[in-house]
Amino acid sequence: MGVFTQEEALRERALAFLSHATGRRSAHTEDLFARRLYLSPEAVRVVNYLRRRPLAVFNPGAVLRDGVVHLFPRLVFDYYSYASAIGHVALPVEDLLRGAIPDPLPVEIVLYPTEGWEASRGCEDARAHPWGEGFALFYTAVGKLGEAARTDHKDAFFPALALAELGPDLQVRRKGVVWLGAAEGAFLLPTKNATFLAGDAFLLRPSLSGVPDLCWRGRLDRQALRAYDLEPVLAPEAFEFKVGWSTNALPLGDGTYLVAYHGILRQDLSYRHGFARLSGEGRLLALSSYLLAPRGLQECYGDRPLTLYGNGLFLHGEELCFVGGVGDYALGVFTAPLEEVLRRLHPVEGG
Repeated sequence: MGVFTQEEALRERALAFLSHATGRRSAHTEDLFARRLYLSPEAVRVVNYLRRRPLAVFNPGAVLRDGVVHLFPRLVFDYYSYASAIGHVALPVEDLLRGAIPDPLPVEIVLYPTEGWEASRGCEDARAHPWGEGFALFYTAVGKLGEAARTDHKDAFFPALALAELGPDLQVRRKGVVWLGAAEGAFLLPTKNATFLAGDAFLLRPSLSGVPDLCWRGRLDRQALRAYDLEPVLAPEAFEFKVGWSTNALPLGDGTYLVAYHGILRQDLSYRHGFARLSGEGRLLALSSYLLAPRGLQECYGDRPLTLYGNGLFLHGEELCFVGGVGDYALGVFTAPLEEVLRRLHPVEGG
C-alpha cells in the first residue's frame, strides 16, 4: 500500500465516520470547575536561558507523582517567530492548589529545538506521562519536514507529532517524529493532541485535507515511533469548527480512562472542554457536553481570546485537577469533584 492510498484510506474512514457519528452532544455548557490558580509570565523566571522572562507561559503538561506535581509549560519569548520551548517546574500538590507558590517561580527549559523538524517554531503543548523515574512527553514539533524542508522560508513549517523521553535528571534520552501507517510507506500528517492509554494504545489528532479535525485512537510502535490501526472516535458537531483531545488520559482504576476534549465553538470561536470515558483501547464509552469554558477578564482576554486549552489532568483525592493554558499567555489550575464530572457523562452507543 503506497503513501497516497494510506492517506486516502484514512480520509475515507473519517468521512464515513462523520456521516453517522454526530448528534451525540449539544452546545450546552455547565461550568463545574473552580478556579484555583492563575500563573502569569511575569511571575516566572527561567533559570537556564539568557532570557529570563518569557512573554507567555501556557499549555502545560502535568504529572502527579508522590505528592508533587511536575508541570511542563510551553514558553514563548518573542512574538516575531513565536518559537516555543517546554519547561519544567515541580511543586507540592497542596501548595499548587492553594496558590502558595514561590514568587518568582523558577522554571527550567528541558525541551527546545535541536533538529530540523523543530527548527521553525519549536516545541509546543506537551502531554506528560510517567516513564520509569523520568517522563515521556508527546508534543508538537514545528519545523522542516516534507515540502517545507525544501525551502528556507521562515513561514514554511510542518506541525508533526513528536515523542521525547526524559530521564530522572530531565535530560532528553530520545526524541523523534511519529510517522503514520504501515511500516512500508509510512507517511506524515500534521498531528497533535496525543496521549497514552493501556499497552500500546494511544490517542491522537491527525489533520486530513478536506476533512474537519476529529479525534482518533490508534496503536503506537514506540521503538519505531510509528502509529497504526487508526480509527476515528469523536466528531465535531454542527456548532463546532473542530474537536481535539485536550489532556493526558487519566486511569479510573476499572480499566477505563477519563480524558478531556476541546471543541472550538462556531458562535464565538471559544475553546470549551468536555470529558470522555474510554476503554483501554480508546473506544468511546461515555461522553459529556462542555463542563469548562472561558469566563471573566483573565480567561476571555489574551493572545488568543476566549481560549482555555487543557494539557494536564490528574486526581488529588476525589478532586479532578485540570491544568491548562489561559488565553495563550498564562497558566491556570481548575478543579471539580470527580463524582460530579462522572455524573455528567452519558453512555454512547456503538462507540
